[in-house]
Amino acid sequence: MGNIINWSLAAYGLIVQPNDFASYLLAIGICNLLLYFAFYIIMKLRSGERIKLIPLLCIIFTSVVWGFALFFFFQGLSTWQKTPAESRQHNRDCILLSFFDDHDIWHFLSSIAMFGSFLVLLTLDDDLDCVQRDKIYVF
Repeated sequence: MGNIINWSLAAYGLIVQPNDFASYLLAIGICNLLLYFAFYIIMKLRSGERIKLIPLLCIIFTSVVWGFALFFFFQGLSTWQKTPAESRQHNRDCILLSFFDDHDIWHFLSSIAMFGSFLVLLTLDDDLDCVQRDKIYVF
């Protein structure tokens, strides 16, 4: 499944040739991060391991924040082909505290989501604390 998604993203890049290549690469990186998390969690559950409460809450929190962050990411407010002054003309009205626009909110939410992703990685294998290393299923 991961290969199909990556090849599809590569084919899309070849056919459409997006103008904002840096954001296109960022989108590929985010997709691969989310694919890896999904793969690891599915394989963990298939091998009979459990997910404790704290990692489960981190997964839910991180998924929700990633959803909101990606919403603001796909608004397409910034461009890397123009000068900062020209790019600034595409800004929308400030919606958070009458100071931050959608692009700023994307940065806030994506940094929180990345922190949450690291928390998931940190806590996901907490159920294996008391298991001997040679008894842990490797996938």
